[in-house]
Amino acid sequence: MSRPERPGPRRWAARLVPRTVQSQVAAGVAGLVMLVVGLAGLTIALRIDHRDRADVDRQLTARAAKVQQDAGKLLADGETHTADDYGGLLAGSQSLVRLIAGGRVVAARGDQPPAAIPVPTRDGFSTIDVDGEPWRSLVRPLADGSGARLQVLQSLEPVEERLADGQRIVVAVAVAASLAAAGGVWAITGVVLAPLRRLRSGALRIRPTDLEQRLPVATRPQEVADLSATLNRMLERLRASMLATRRFTADAGHELRTPLTSLGIDLETLLRNPDLPAARRQEILAAMTAEHHRMTSLLDGLQTLARGDAEALPAREGIDLTELLAAAVDRARRKHPTVRYDHATTPPVGVDGWRAGLTLAVDNLLDNAALHGRADGTVEVRITTTETEVRIAVADDGPGIPADEYESMKRRFTRGRQPRSDGSGLGLALVDQQAHLHGGSLRLGPAASGGLEATLVLPTLPPRPHRQPGRKS
Repeated sequence: MSRPERPGPRRWAARLVPRTVQSQVAAGVAGLVMLVVGLAGLTIALRIDHRDRADVDRQLTARAAKVQQDAGKLLADGETHTADDYGGLLAGSQSLVRLIAGGRVVAARGDQPPAAIPVPTRDGFSTIDVDGEPWRSLVRPLADGSGARLQVLQSLEPVEERLADGQRIVVAVAVAASLAAAGGVWAITGVVLAPLRRLRSGALRIRPTDLEQRLPVATRPQEVADLSATLNRMLERLRASMLATRRFTADAGHELRTPLTSLGIDLETLLRNPDLPAARRQEILAAMTAEHHRMTSLLDGLQTLARGDAEALPAREGIDLTELLAAAVDRARRKHPTVRYDHATTPPVGVDGWRAGLTLAVDNLLDNAALHGRADGTVEVRITTTETEVRIAVADDGPGIPADEYESMKRRFTRGRQPRSDGSGLGLALVDQQAHLHGGSLRLGPAASGGLEATLVLPTLPPRPHRQPGRKS
């Protein structure tokens, strides 16, 4: 039986890291506060310790100068004493004064420690260890030329105790500050993250069957407000995409049922009647070809509408609408050679949009006018502009449609009361969708020739600022 795998260092580290943002922020701030307060406190404590040690050195210097004035008394006494009978200079100060001659101590006054203090070998300041306790020592030669040296010592135990007390205070303050900071940050972060928790709760309530469900709208903080607005826009796009998919499926199923049934009947007729006359067979094949073209056109139109409903659109670009319209008119003339297209060239007009979508809209307007006008009639194409919009008006000379049907003609699969072609009924619906996707509209009205005038209205691009010669942008 295999042994369970022990968690490695990385897994242990991952377990030690808090899982929630609130915990991570609180732990991070607590650690940062502890580091900053600890470093600041340690710096202050070390600075105080340095000052205390400098004070000890100054006291030793002053004491050595004072004792040198009475060095003769020490030499005259010639014995080592621990009692303070030396003018009150060393009373209760954990200090010691020694006179050294010939490599040995010849006199001493002050607080003599239990352990022996080694005889110094050099002059000046030094720190020595006496029975595990630090002492500060200053050695100077006597000024009388006798060769004797004076050693003044001071215990550093009080200084060490003050440094230890300071370090303990720093640790206590750093821990208390970090805990207080962690608690405060925990509370503040909880308030800040409350909108995010509401967003999460709202997201958990969303079901695929409820396309109208939205996340709670947050107003503060700004980042959470932007996040909630972005997510709600994403949900709206998903809703539009799902509705477009459902509509595409429903429309395709509804509209393709009849032509597929007709194709099935025609195929069955051809299979059951192998001896069918050539003329009849050709008639059935022509009908099947027409149904095939109609289904292909229907699927292309439905697919384009579905993309528009789902806003699955490419990046916008600046488009010269005059050039696009001229190219569309040339294609329409080749496609409908018996129809006369009356179109005059105009100055360039810029719009912001999708070239494929605008091309589709203009082609459908021109085809619709050719199909519903007279077979050898005239289609008038005009483009006019204002400061804010451009209008492409396409008018045919057919019978037109009643005014009460203008809006219904923009709906999908609407072909009017007396259709004059076998179209899918999606032409004007495609134009209307592209108009709205580009921030414009489709307007229907009577033409001067008695037919229908369809006007595509689009916003124009703002004029580019004039750049003066020689001036850099």
